[in-house]
Amino acid sequence: MAVTLLSATRMSYAQVVSSTVQVPFAGSALMNIGPNGDADMTMGGEYKQPKNVIEQERPVFWTWYVDAGYESEYNFRGTNLTPNANGAGFFDARVTKWNFTLGLFGIHQFGHARADSWSIGEGGGSVGATGADAQSPIGPIPYTRFPTTVQTRFDELDVFLSHKFSLGPVDITLGNIAFFISRRATTYEQDVLPPLFDGVEPAWAVPPTFTRFRTVRPNPTIEDEVFDRLYITLSTTKISKYITPSMTYYQTIYSWGAEPTHDGTLFYPPVTNPPSNPRPFNQRNGALGGYLEGRINTRFPITSRVDFDPYGIISVSFRDRTEPGGANPYGGHPLTGWNHVQVGAELPIHLAHLGGFSSTKWAPPDADLYFVPFGAYSYHISNPPPGTDRDEWWGGAKFEVTF
Repeated sequence: MAVTLLSATRMSYAQVVSSTVQVPFAGSALMNIGPNGDADMTMGGEYKQPKNVIEQERPVFWTWYVDAGYESEYNFRGTNLTPNANGAGFFDARVTKWNFTLGLFGIHQFGHARADSWSIGEGGGSVGATGADAQSPIGPIPYTRFPTTVQTRFDELDVFLSHKFSLGPVDITLGNIAFFISRRATTYEQDVLPPLFDGVEPAWAVPPTFTRFRTVRPNPTIEDEVFDRLYITLSTTKISKYITPSMTYYQTIYSWGAEPTHDGTLFYPPVTNPPSNPRPFNQRNGALGGYLEGRINTRFPITSRVDFDPYGIISVSFRDRTEPGGANPYGGHPLTGWNHVQVGAELPIHLAHLGGFSSTKWAPPDADLYFVPFGAYSYHISNPPPGTDRDEWWGGAKFEVTF
């Protein structure tokens, strides 16, 4: 966002993990593991709504949680990391003990993603670049390149560890997230040539004709990436039993990505030794930036088996996100300013109470199964990166099991 050395949703990309189960109010058959509980977190950049479990009658040694589902796009901090693909399948799993939580989040792209950009990724990209036929004896003849990047594979695995404690009415969560992204992608360029350039012979060898289009050979682009981010979350459940505000700051401490190089030099094809056509800019945003996210999580019981859990987000980038434009025609520039606003909701539906699990200290005796449809909308305040619309809608569903 959702590599999670992490978006959340990648993760997004991830991020807020808590560890205390609380009964929301008398008379409810559901126990909320909410923003003050085990399941409140951002995984791969995507917020995981408060989870509801049937109240256990005795303490358990561990708290376990797993889910698996599908979403129509992987949107990490306002950036669509799987544009025009057939959605993505995801899972997350975590265990909590003594207010420490260890977890994994994984997501897999279905089909091929495509964007009119030099790259696809949270590092951003740009949609065009100019060049020149430097071999011309009458001087450089300009042309414009328009790229399309096809991402044939995207797999992300996020590993995180967090610890939660309280200072008066404020709950504080400290954590680290490692993002590991495996990507296969290729950029295809189309050149718009001036009238003196026929696309085959040197421009000065043919008479003036008309503007031509030329598709050049495939280009390498950004593929595998790794990120490591520290984060701190401040939240409180003292304002209302239904509403929990929180604020999270993420700081990137490691950022690496596989860029197209030859002998250590960024290049355009064809490859020569040494490269005769080096790139003057990096394609990816390698800044060790920060990211601030404000959030309001809410929970409204509808029946004893169904909750309605809406949320709202607003975010600010401190060079963590990327905006097209600026001096770099291939990768845009690191963004400092408002990033995006997002609203969404989950609808946890309790399907079954599952008995017969181990009664040892390593696992509670029972579990609960939920079906959770969800949807979200994001408005990009800054100039959205290629492949991401100003207005993004997505949704999906998942199955959850709480132990």
